[in-house]
Amino acid sequence: MEEGVGGGERLRSLDFEVLPDEERKRLDLLLNDRMTWRSRSSIQQLIDRGLVVSASRKGKLKASTRVAQGDTITVSIPMPKRELDLIQSCGDDDSLEILYQDQLIVAINKPAGIPVHPAGRLLGRTVITDLRTRFADRWGVLPEEIKLCHRLDLETSGVLLLSKDPVTMPAFAGQFERREVKKEYVALVHGRVKEDSTEIRLPIGLASDSKVNMKRGICHKRGQSAWTTCLVERRFEDFTLVRLKLHTGRHHQLRVHLSALGHPIVGDKLYGLDENFFLMYFDGNLSPEAREKLILPRQALHAQKLAINHVALKTSIVIEAPLPADMTDLMQGLTAC
Repeated sequence: MEEGVGGGERLRSLDFEVLPDEERKRLDLLLNDRMTWRSRSSIQQLIDRGLVVSASRKGKLKASTRVAQGDTITVSIPMPKRELDLIQSCGDDDSLEILYQDQLIVAINKPAGIPVHPAGRLLGRTVITDLRTRFADRWGVLPEEIKLCHRLDLETSGVLLLSKDPVTMPAFAGQFERREVKKEYVALVHGRVKEDSTEIRLPIGLASDSKVNMKRGICHKRGQSAWTTCLVERRFEDFTLVRLKLHTGRHHQLRVHLSALGHPIVGDKLYGLDENFFLMYFDGNLSPEAREKLILPRQALHAQKLAINHVALKTSIVIEAPLPADMTDLMQGLTAC
């Protein structure tokens, strides 16, 4: 799944590999089967606009084009303006709360909905551009010297560490790469988790049975080993607040492991109740019914605590971020058990 700009509008793409039983199928029928969240007429419009291309064929495709097994069909979808507006307008100038800083590093409480750095369609406000624009002069550093030591997903809130010193930056970032930094997350999940403590040791790899080519799943043969500790913080009638400790760092690990446990994260469109929610959201057509079932417009995942060895102080420092208002407000309305 890639994102880009074409014809003056922002586009993002989905890739579909033609399976053996789809050999010689009409292009429009293939996409109708794969993109079940879109209407047939909207798929026809994408084909007519030349936004559907084949890796093995040149020229403009038609609805009646017969596809070949093993071919990759790429569909470019215009990004809804309301999603761009959300990203660009999320938060205000004071929303990047500084949790800790000294001459070498700064830790902020990243709000959900603000990307950490510019990439693809996320070209508006980001954490890194915000800090470089607003704080570089104040801190007496060059804008390009403010760099990320690690990353958080767009929808994940919490502790994010950045470097202000190019000399010590590799020493801080290297601790993340070597998995030496202790990180704890909290998440609100569906259902009541029975065990107070659970060790989830399930390998993770691409989900071959998913319509979404970026989705991960539990793989028993070719997956990478993954380990998460899940601790119950508080139980509600139909939900549980859990604390999560990462021992490995696989892509989407916490979301995949909690889903495999039978307790997906509230608001998770991809690993939650129905992956079609993600496809509808991706296409800008998330229905009111889907929004109601998601409960929150973003995944209820928060990076609450980070412990790292300070290379100058020669001691471990612990940085914590309070739970965001959307999660606390939601829990206040739940029935505790």
